[in-house]
Amino acid sequence: MFDHYRPHAEAVDAGELSPAGASVPCIKSPREVASHVSLVFVAVTPLSGVLTTELGYTVAWNDEHTLGVRFRNGRFIELCGSVLPP
Repeated sequence: MFDHYRPHAEAVDAGELSPAGASVPCIKSPREVASHVSLVFVAVTPLSGVLTTELGYTVAWNDEHTLGVRFRNGRFIELCGSVLPP
């Protein structure tokens, strides 16, 4: 998730993007991300015909979107920048 946070924070700092809601937190390392996210749903569902687990998180740096972290067979496959709860 740090890889999602960093470009967002840089765009806000450069004035290219206005922060939605509260200000963007200062997160200096991947280890600090956990205190700025909240798990809001867990879904186990077929995506493209393959059973997939998706964890949905709200994040402090972007209150307009829920991030989806997807896994198949216990392996991370992708981070989706905007997902909807099932």
